[in-house]
This record gives sequence, C-alpha cells and structure tokens, in this order.
Amino acid sequence: MGLIAEFRLTGDALPLVDVAAGVPEATVEFESVAAAPSGPPEFVVRTVGADREAVEAAFADADSVTDHSLVVADGDTRRYQCRPTGGPPEGLETLADNRSIPDQVTVTPDGWTERRWFADREEFDAFRDFCRANDYTFRLDRLVAVDGEEADEPGPFGAVDGDSARPPGMTEPQREALVTAHEMGYFDVPRTASTADVADELGVAPASCSERLRRAQGHLVAQFRRADANIKPRMD
Repeated sequence: MGLIAEFRLTGDALPLVDVAAGVPEATVEFESVAAAPSGPPEFVVRTVGADREAVEAAFADADSVTDHSLVVADGDTRRYQCRPTGGPPEGLETLADNRSIPDQVTVTPDGWTERRWFADREEFDAFRDFCRANDYTFRLDRLVAVDGEEADEPGPFGAVDGDSARPPGMTEPQREALVTAHEMGYFDVPRTASTADVADELGVAPASCSERLRRAQGHLVAQFRRADANIKPRMD
C-alpha cells in the first residue's frame, strides 16, 4: 500500500535552516538534490518573497551550506545551487534502496516541513528510523494511503482506524499526548524528550501532560491485560 506522509523534522544538523532564519519573510524550498561523483550532494533551492541582497546575505552567513550561486531569477523568485557542509548523515547508505520520493520540502527557521511518498509502511518506518538515528526529531502530522484514506499509526494490537484506535476509556487528549510523546522520543532509551518538551508541543502545563500520559498508559495496560488471558489478576 502506497503512503503519503506529511511530517516535520527538527535538528541542529539540518541544512538550510539557518538560511531560512536569515530571511524569515521568505519561503525557502528544496527543488532537487543531485548526487555528486565525489563530495557532498548539490542542492537546488527556490526562494520566494525576499530581495536578492537579503537572501544572498543569509546564504553567506549560513554555516550549514556553502558554494551558493544564483541559477535563475524571475521577479522575487530565485533558484540557487549550494552544497551542505560537514559529512553525510550516519547510515545514509541504508536509504539507497528506500522507495520514497520527496514531493515537497519547505525549510523554516525551526526545521523542515516535508511531504513524501512511500511505497509501503516498511519504507516509511525505515526512513523515520534513519531520521531518529541522526538526532532529527520526527513529528508525523498525517499519514494517508494513496487511495485517500487515512492510514492511522498502528495501535498496541495492530493497525486500526477511527475511534477504535483508542482503548476503551482513553480520551482523545490522552491519545494525542501518548502519540506526541512517542514521536518526540519520550519513550526512547535514552529518553530524548522530557515531559516539559511534550507539554510544550501540546500547549499544556507539564502537570497536565504528565497526568494524560499516565492515564493513557494505564488504559493501554488494561487493554493488554484484557487481550491476554494468561495474565493473572494481582491478588492483594
């Protein structure tokens, strides 16, 4: 089943984020990435909505890319070539056979907002694992099958859709807190996001976030116990 994923990436090593921060009034988008015979790949980047002097000053001040040059200009739309600085991400060769195609990559001062096509769930998981292995925070906004139906993240007992994705008793805010915490690395070992980080993403107080997570985990454990007849009830 083909999938379309819409997600956000943040991380200190993401190229062009510092360029976007230098011209916050502009839209900065990847147009293409071409492999080079040796050395780093070559990016073609489109900028819209800022004057040439400001954009080129942002490129010149950026540490994440180098060798920028103007390719073509059309009004306030310009295309630049540039190369990333530093070495390639760890394990880049694992994506050599990844059957995914970037559809749109917008660079913001906070990271990348991306829309990407994947051949199947396995390819999506491989891409997400690669991002996490390189310390990029991966936050999934939407996962859709190519037929237009929502492709929900699988629950604890396999893929389900609709309200059945939540165990009985779990509220939508609790489910949202659980999924957000998972995406941010709250459950990773070692942990890469704190309760305060998740709370900030959700726009709630840390105490409220902590309560939602505890209650959500309680509902998951309760459903697991209902599903496994071999688990004996605790006898006090």
